[in-house]
Amino acid sequence: MDAIITRIRDYIRLHGLFAEGDRLLLSLSAGKDSMFLLHVISLLRDEMGIEAAIFHLNHGMRGEESDRDEAFVRAIGERHGMETHICSHDFKGGRRAGISFEEDARNVRYGLLHGIAGKNGYTVIATAHSRDDQIETVLMRIVTGTGIHGLQGILPRRGAIVRPLLAVSAGEIYAYLHGHGIEWREDASNEDPSYLRNHVRNRILPVIREKFPMADGAILSLGEVAGESISLIDGLIHERYAQVVAEEDKEAYIDAETLRHSFPLFAHVLSSVIRRKFNHHVNRNMLREIFSKYLVERANVDIYVDKSIRVEKRYRNNKSWLRLRASDAEGGAAPKWVYPIEPEAATEQVIEIEEIGISVTVKAVDHGFFEKFRKNTGYIFVTLENNNESLYIRNRREGDCIKTEKGSKKVKDLFIEKKLDNASKDRIPLLLAGNTVIACMTGFLFDIPNRIAADFLVDKNSKKVIAVIKN
Repeated sequence: MDAIITRIRDYIRLHGLFAEGDRLLLSLSAGKDSMFLLHVISLLRDEMGIEAAIFHLNHGMRGEESDRDEAFVRAIGERHGMETHICSHDFKGGRRAGISFEEDARNVRYGLLHGIAGKNGYTVIATAHSRDDQIETVLMRIVTGTGIHGLQGILPRRGAIVRPLLAVSAGEIYAYLHGHGIEWREDASNEDPSYLRNHVRNRILPVIREKFPMADGAILSLGEVAGESISLIDGLIHERYAQVVAEEDKEAYIDAETLRHSFPLFAHVLSSVIRRKFNHHVNRNMLREIFSKYLVERANVDIYVDKSIRVEKRYRNNKSWLRLRASDAEGGAAPKWVYPIEPEAATEQVIEIEEIGISVTVKAVDHGFFEKFRKNTGYIFVTLENNNESLYIRNRREGDCIKTEKGSKKVKDLFIEKKLDNASKDRIPLLLAGNTVIACMTGFLFDIPNRIAADFLVDKNSKKVIAVIKN
């Protein structure tokens, strides 16, 4: 085995990037680093007892060239006997305002990667970031503004994302591919200086390296020292303030009252949680704004909101806390999703509702099945005797109502009564017949009974009963 492959294998083991039994999803372009990552994993997968599949995103930004990249990756996947997941995205027409193409592409790519991994049982997502990417990242963060967390650069592991190639340089990768006759495709956009990383890589770093030959090692060393310092500070904070952070699903609470005596302490804990939990960069002005607004003697107020994160002051357990969550969890237009149900539901149909991370089974059942499971909040039952409308499952819309024994009630009001926040309201699946809401499946996500519309309640005379079951 070549020395470079052995070094990568040792790096994987040192950082615990994956282990026997893991199923890897490789995020690949058609370029040098990606083809090297594919080659390395192909060599190591039997020895390490892992499986691997491929993900490729067609950005469509280079027309036919992007399509040829896709065809190249697809053919490489077939050659290696790996399942290949190809996705496309319209970045020209669908980009959110106010963010760069690089940031938009990264957000879309990682969103798709996590979605495919979750749906197909991949336990680890591997990217092809190299030692040179690490150097570029640290340098970019220095010149654009960062704190100690940002100086770490690209971590070997962040959640399910791993970077096995951080142990090797782009030059080593090029030499290996050339020496072993391994193909790749060049992306002309890598030379476009309008992209910040390309500008740093092709124009700034060559000048720095010419003047300071030891620059690469110095930048990498700075990142390592930053990581060691963070580990030390986190350990000391945990020793003294063991319960200062509470994480709950997609939210985090910080015991800011305990930390208010020290801005550096407050800022470090807040920055750590924001980066770890929400993968969101912070800056000094943001931290000072949150700190100063927290000190104002008011309860239950919004302190900070940007496009990615919302920070609120809330009382909890008789003291004030900072509540952190994604900014789209409340306010603004929630993503809308719809899943049709096959006509008649004559056979079982399994529906994966990716947006809320659950799957359901829809099927026709008899009255005995209904009686057995009617009190289980993971089941809802409706009768459709006099209704031939198409069925589907979706989240709420403005104006949704459900018929009750006393008339009609807005779904929004029903959720308010259950003290659900907006993020929770937008996740609850509704069952509809045509435009009529016939069930609110609150019990599928929360410890709250489901609600069936009065006209669709099952009784002993019901001839056609449809069940929706949380899997």
